[in-house]
Amino acid sequence: MLNSAPAPYPSRCKRAGGSATLVLTAAMLLLVAATTLAGLHFLLHSRQIASYQLEREIAFRAADTALLDAEAELLEALRAGAAGADVRLAAWPAPGQCGGGAQRGLCRPAADVPPPWVDWLDSRRPDDATGIAAGSFSGVNLPILPPGAIGTGTLPRYVVELLHERPPGEQLGRSYAAGTAPRLRFRITALGTGRDAAVRSLLQSEFQP
Repeated sequence: MLNSAPAPYPSRCKRAGGSATLVLTAAMLLLVAATTLAGLHFLLHSRQIASYQLEREIAFRAADTALLDAEAELLEALRAGAAGADVRLAAWPAPGQCGGGAQRGLCRPAADVPPPWVDWLDSRRPDDATGIAAGSFSGVNLPILPPGAIGTGTLPRYVVELLHERPPGEQLGRSYAAGTAPRLRFRITALGTGRDAAVRSLLQSEFQP
């Protein structure tokens, strides 16, 4: 009697086909996982960019507000000087220094002294030691933001430098109103920050009332 053994070829073909299917399935799963991870990375990166742009916009608007406040404050000081009640612009510090008291935030540049706002270029340095907060003399303040509102609760700051060198004893406001002095020229530098204090914007303008 003849015993015939089953041919091994079909089972080998089945095993080979099963292995190929597993490899293909694993490759598809890896491809799906890589695509998902790439999509998540793109979404997170896009969110970070949008958040940073928002922070920069908040900082820019804050600095712009400080510039406008400084201009309004200087105009009011000049009007007070014209009326003989000048306190803000009655005296200025020595060259290379900034004033105190009624002259807070007012500085006179000097060729061999770095400008007072140079520390604002480094986000690691303190800000409250330079210039004054917007509203210090005008009384303007930031509105109280409701929970969840976009904005900053940190007041922007500014510093004013006198670019018009006056003779000793000249009352800036009074002489300006009388037309006996050259038109005054100031340099205003303002600092605004975002919700993240490390995100900051510096604006600078020359103001000649």
